[in-house]
Amino acid sequence: MNNNFWQNLSKPLITTTPMAGITDSAWRQICKSWGADVVHTEFVSADALFYGSKKTLKMIEYKTMEQPVVVQLFGRRPEMYATAAKIVEATGVAGIDINFGCPARKVAHHGGGICLLRDMPTVRKIVELTIGAVKIPVSVKSRIGLNKIQGKPEQGQITIFDLISALANLPVAAMIVHGRTYETPFTGPVDLDLLRRAREEFKSGVFLINGSFQTVDSVVNDLNYTKADGIALSRSLYGRPWLFKQIKDYIRAGKYTEITWPEVKETAIRHAHLLFEDKGPKGFVEMRKHLLFYVKGHERASELRQELVNVTNPQEVKKIFNKL
Repeated sequence: MNNNFWQNLSKPLITTTPMAGITDSAWRQICKSWGADVVHTEFVSADALFYGSKKTLKMIEYKTMEQPVVVQLFGRRPEMYATAAKIVEATGVAGIDINFGCPARKVAHHGGGICLLRDMPTVRKIVELTIGAVKIPVSVKSRIGLNKIQGKPEQGQITIFDLISALANLPVAAMIVHGRTYETPFTGPVDLDLLRRAREEFKSGVFLINGSFQTVDSVVNDLNYTKADGIALSRSLYGRPWLFKQIKDYIRAGKYTEITWPEVKETAIRHAHLLFEDKGPKGFVEMRKHLLFYVKGHERASELRQELVNVTNPQEVKKIFNKL
């Protein structure tokens, strides 16, 4: 690993996380324009890359202005990773991340994502083979834990400390940890005490927390409490890519400015143009969910949703927003 960009960036870092159906190139460009330090592609299958899937190769395309870009790989077969990692590295991206945290049924119930932690030798082999195959930095993303046996909490838990121990002596460049378990993936409190302890235990690279966002000021308090090197934002970004700027402003000056409706409109319209340029008319339907996020909370949100779910191009988006 000749160029660990994670170490070269100013701390604290504010980054994205991989999100299926969300973190495409258009979204990453929008996030970068609002101050994201690092952006991630949607998570992609190591198996699909190994077998040359054109659809998967398309998912890891990016624009230069998005850098540093990290591609996250998922899959449970170690023999797929070296080839997949080399394919990713050849695109010129800044880094590779490995998914040991996804709780989605279609991933976890096949033994991937967070459920891979039930097989730590395989986890270590995947990371070791990936690191050995490329010169760019390799990071991992996971959660604070899961039950050793599905549906049987009385049998004990596997924790983030087991993962850190399994990866000991490997040059893992960064670790992103979601502060909830597999069993409570998105609701309930985040275990900040455990995240703080994990920060102390993980010594090989940059440590970022994930999942704790409530407000701009609270997330800065979480950073200070856990002593993390940064925070990786996920669903809190839906319709709010300006959170990167607001968090950085609050860290720097102790205050931040609320985003105005004209700024929301400009961002949404620009996002629509970027997505249309990248995916064309057929792919533009993916923009509709983003538009609904952007208008959430607006006094005319219900009326706007009825119009926005039918848009087919950026011009229609602009026309709807400019009526307001």
